[in-house]
Formats: sequence, C-alpha cells, structure tokens
Amino acid sequence: MQQNNFIPTQCNLHQGDLIDNKYIVANMLGEGAFGQVFKVKDLSGGVFALKVLMLWKIEPEIRTKLIQRFDMEYETSRIPSKYLVHSLDKGLINGNPYIIMEYCSGGDLISAAENGRVSDYSRIAESILLGLRDLHKNGKVHRDLKPENVLLRS
Repeated sequence: MQQNNFIPTQCNLHQGDLIDNKYIVANMLGEGAFGQVFKVKDLSGGVFALKVLMLWKIEPEIRTKLIQRFDMEYETSRIPSKYLVHSLDKGLINGNPYIIMEYCSGGDLISAAENGRVSDYSRIAESILLGLRDLHKNGKVHRDLKPENVLLRS
C-alpha cells in the first residue's frame, strides 16, 4: 500500500461513520500501540473487522517499515486456510492504511478462557498448530503468537 508521500492525518472513527462508501463503523473492538480495530458492517449487512494503522501517531522515519509490515499482514492473511483469519479488502482513511478482515465473534483466547467460554483446549491447540503449519508451508512465520492474538470464531 503506497503512501505517495501523503502525510497521514488523524482519523477518529465513530459509530455510523462510512468508510470508502462500503463499510459502516459499528463500534471499537480494541486499540494497540500502532492500530485500532473496529467492528464494521458492509452495505449488505455483512459483519467484519476493520484494522487501521494509526500513522498520524507514528514517527515519520518508521512509517515505511510499518506500512510494509501491514501490507505483509494483509498478504499473509490471504493464505487459504480454515485456521487463519482472512483479510478481504484494504484501503486508506486520511492516508492511514486499513484492512478489512473476517470478524471473529468469539473474541480472543485469553478473554474466552478468563470468562469460562473455553472447554476444549486440545482442539484449540490443534487448530493453532494447523494454522502455523499453513503459515510455514507458505514461507511465513508468526512473530507474535500469544493468547491475545488467537481469535475465535463463534
């Protein structure tokens, strides 16, 4: 996703905002050091997650590297596998790249475990290993595997 020397500006997304005439923001799901994740709906009612890279908060000298990593995340999430979260679309909001991903209504593994919603850890461990196998078969390595980054479908 090329920035074309465009200076990103702050994007504060709110419920009801329309993104690229395709996605309507429902609510924020979370925020990390470099990005925010929102639950969005497309115009036909499909539910997705939108992850936006907050370039306006990032020092200009590291933006290019982060954009490259974000692009790699998008390409990696296009690997065919039933054990990986898939990305479906990408674009820019005020010069800040975003990715549209499947929405995993089960949340992350740590929250599910803490709330007693996990009963079969063996099945989850097997699914994680099968996802890693699919990544490795495609020359990719997960660099931040932890319960907070394991998402559960309903």
